[in-house]
Amino acid sequence: MLNDHTPNLYDEVPYPGYPFAQTHPDRLSTLATIFGLRPAPVTRCRVLELGCGDGANLIPMAFSLPESEFTGVDLAAQPVAAGRARAAELELHNLELRCLDLCAVDRSFGEFDYIIAHGVYSWVPPEVRERMLAVCRELLAPHGVAYISYNAMPGCHLRQMVREMMRFHVRELSDPRERVEQGLMLLRLLLQKFPGPQAAERDMYGSLLKEQLEDMQGWRRRETICHDDLAEINDPVYFHEFMAQAQRHGLQYLAEANFFEMQDYIYPPPLREFLRRFSPAQIVEKEQYLDFLKCRSFRQTLLCRSEASPDRDLNPQRVRELLIESPAQPVTSPPDLRPGVVQEFRGPRGAKLQTDDPLARAALWHLGQVAPRALRWSELLTAVRERLAAAGALPEDDGAEEILAEILLAAFGAGLVQLHVWQPHFVTTVSARPQANRLARWQAARGEPVTSLLHQTIEPDDVLSRHLMQLLDGTRDHARLCDDLVAALSGKQPVTLPDGTELSDPAALRQLIADGLAANLQKCAQMALLVE
Repeated sequence: MLNDHTPNLYDEVPYPGYPFAQTHPDRLSTLATIFGLRPAPVTRCRVLELGCGDGANLIPMAFSLPESEFTGVDLAAQPVAAGRARAAELELHNLELRCLDLCAVDRSFGEFDYIIAHGVYSWVPPEVRERMLAVCRELLAPHGVAYISYNAMPGCHLRQMVREMMRFHVRELSDPRERVEQGLMLLRLLLQKFPGPQAAERDMYGSLLKEQLEDMQGWRRRETICHDDLAEINDPVYFHEFMAQAQRHGLQYLAEANFFEMQDYIYPPPLREFLRRFSPAQIVEKEQYLDFLKCRSFRQTLLCRSEASPDRDLNPQRVRELLIESPAQPVTSPPDLRPGVVQEFRGPRGAKLQTDDPLARAALWHLGQVAPRALRWSELLTAVRERLAAAGALPEDDGAEEILAEILLAAFGAGLVQLHVWQPHFVTTVSARPQANRLARWQAARGEPVTSLLHQTIEPDDVLSRHLMQLLDGTRDHARLCDDLVAALSGKQPVTLPDGTELSDPAALRQLIADGLAANLQKCAQMALLVE
């Protein structure tokens, strides 16, 4: 199992690699800080990823954190080789990818501040799961954080039913791609039981089949179905079972990688009252009941060493130690900052918050205007007081700052605000000669998904956007960008636009590029792709 050339299904059907913002050291360190731990600084830390694939998650981290060290381990030789080649082209000397069974990872690797295992735990044999947790215990720094994601019950009962039917249907097939297509065909066939546009939704079984098929045919790629749904091993667990195993290895629960997943404010009062009966020492029990409420099927759990002492009585004043970011926008713009006026702010995934607190209204408004930049507490307070003073609404209450910290922490729990310990260097304004970061240009040139400096995936939605990104090397002004973009695309006509329209007329192409250049450049800035 330690041979670099051991045959592996992941060599035959490469798993699509992506960056995952929830695994970034910034996210792990921020949550550890919120709970009172003192993790290693993100700018000088050691990170280990178990099941790193082609390094799509680690490479952007290593690129943006050159003083930190990154190690990835994976059993599949070809993805590791591809990742090594990418790292060499990008001249990343702080990244090592090793083709190795994770069971062979031992103390010789040294101590790590952050350990990541995304999409591995549920798809490996029991002895490997045991070793994964043992590695976390043996190699994790005293205030380090381990991230492990896994399929969870009770939600996966529904997915398992569909998976088992698909696996039965393709049991005689060996070709991975044929297995995927035939598995999907079975679900389409079963749905023939429900004729008519709404028939399946009116039946519990039909609704389940339709939901699972739409999920697989929608955003999920065929390679993902092959390795996730049709894999020989796919063992979901209840949260309390996972934590019992982790505790046997000297690890304890810290948090979920998405902090808003831990909150109970969205539930009716009887449910909130029930959940709040659990003491901080009973956090595992409370989280298990949250899974029952949500019918959760996937978890992204953060662990720390059992001797660490996370503080579950969260202190809002820790917000002052962090960087604060929010894309939230006021329902009424500009917001009314006068005393006593209630203003609603809305963010992604339906998150919303209503407040009449003057500092909170001004803070959320300002954060939304400078997003995706994150601000230090002192920067935010200065901007807030300037806005309130201009509106004649500056409060005199000495406790106003404490109230603001409490509201921002609540907004973090609602997913309306993001907190950080670190922010990469990028610009949100477009210069005379705009420049995209080197990694983004490199990825765009190879037709790959582009990773923003915020560790998020961006899929350029047309050939025009992809070519523009490649040209943003800081040497071209806007007129030159327009000329070079026209020249690059003229030999590739017709150009297909995002709406499917094909554009073949050269004059029309030039006009389209000229008209849309400013907006496209600003879009690059808002996606944290541009640097000075």
